[in-house]
Amino acid sequence: MENNFEIQQLLFEEIRKNISSQHLQVDLIADVLEITRDSAYRRIRGEKPLTIKEVCTLCKHFRISFDELMGNRIFHKFDCVYQPVNVSMPEEYHRYMHTLLDRIRLLKNDSDSSIYTSALDIPIFHLIARKELMIFKLYTWIQCIHKYKGTMNDFMKEIDTSQLADAHIRLGNIYEQIPSAEIWTGNTIMSTLTLIDYNVETGNFSDKGLPLQLCEQVMSILNKLQEWTEKGEKGEYATPFKFYLSEMDLGNTYILIKRATGVSNCIVKLFTINNLNVLDKTFCNEVESWLNKLFERASMLSGNMEKERLKFFNAQRYKVRSLMEKIQAGSYR
Repeated sequence: MENNFEIQQLLFEEIRKNISSQHLQVDLIADVLEITRDSAYRRIRGEKPLTIKEVCTLCKHFRISFDELMGNRIFHKFDCVYQPVNVSMPEEYHRYMHTLLDRIRLLKNDSDSSIYTSALDIPIFHLIARKELMIFKLYTWIQCIHKYKGTMNDFMKEIDTSQLADAHIRLGNIYEQIPSAEIWTGNTIMSTLTLIDYNVETGNFSDKGLPLQLCEQVMSILNKLQEWTEKGEKGEYATPFKFYLSEMDLGNTYILIKRATGVSNCIVKLFTINNLNVLDKTFCNEVESWLNKLFERASMLSGNMEKERLKFFNAQRYKVRSLMEKIQAGSYR
């Protein structure tokens, strides 16, 4: 049987949120229920149970769903930040990138901060240093969501990259200064390669050298990543870096940002570009626990794992070279 006092507490907690007050306004409750202040106090303290009629009156007045109130006892509800992105409107994407930049910039001066990434696709921190590859990701996004009909080359001429380039450079620079760990699978680069292959086949590159350039940029990501993995550190700042290979499906791309005081926030990737920024501690702790289990079961390729490291990166390069050979041979219908 449900604990009526706990349900009553939940109801008054929701009312507190609705009236934007640290303390429940007793006079307001008394007025809504048409009872004395003393009677209102007794109900708020749980000394006297609310009647069904009183629950209905409070829910109706404060616009609280009783079904959701009951659900709160089973499901953990929280707010998150979602910033819609329309790449066809440059100011929106500029705002999106600068918001992401601001989130990461806050970590730079925190010596105990760290970033953990599960990479279902190539993480944005690697893409942003390659102009054409980053624009290609934006292009595939606008194709799918906003039904853009032009070629990749048309899109490159239309989008203003000067401001974006500055934000991209700064974001990449800051990422190289923050200790991090990434977990990939053998298929992490495949979504990008598949998109390149598809757009070649559908004639979306008017410059035939562009898809090969994109492949070369994927190859440069692998080269840089292998260098970081071998050293166990990244960039000119020699920042600690760990790289893991998982044989399990990662499910999604998560970027977990931690501080000395605990989890700061979790960025959940949506579609190609968008993401949810979740600040809820319970959710972030659960993601951290899930990531830790993934890391435990994965192979860490950093350090002395030379044989496994070479095997992985050589296999990834083979996939890129195979696509490049297919493009060069023109073996499309």
